[in-house]
Amino acid sequence: PGAPWVLLAPKVWTYNLRCHECFATNTFSCIDIRTCPYHLRRCLTVSIRVNAREILIYKDCTFNCTFVYREEQMPEAPRARYWATNSFYWVHCCNTMTCNHGGPTNLERDIVPEEAIEEELGGTVRLGEATLFLSVASVLVSHALT
Repeated sequence: PGAPWVLLAPKVWTYNLRCHECFATNTFSCIDIRTCPYHLRRCLTVSIRVNAREILIYKDCTFNCTFVYREEQMPEAPRARYWATNSFYWVHCCNTMTCNHGGPTNLERDIVPEEAIEEELGGTVRLGEATLFLSVASVLVSHALT
């Protein structure tokens, strides 16, 4: 006699996959688990970078994982002018019970700290530079106004 679960019809033990289900920001931790509908037999994790401080994570059941195969991928979207990469961050597709738990371990490293953005403004000078010119201009303007 074999194990009783081996004797079950494939319909019973192949389907009813359970996957983590959530939509989160900056964390791959997801406590909600759902039983996938009969026709969905893969678990999915997709994450995208919104900006330097924010990564959105989506986990759920999916029909297939063809997007992870190079020949099935869409061409890369045009890159933004100020970003070195597009917004894609990480993807994982699998087919075992709750296999979409967790995520990459380098998330904290990839979220950069906030920093001030400084731009060089044309026609501006540092305090103390060109003071002679500004002093003369001030005297001339005040003399012209009086």
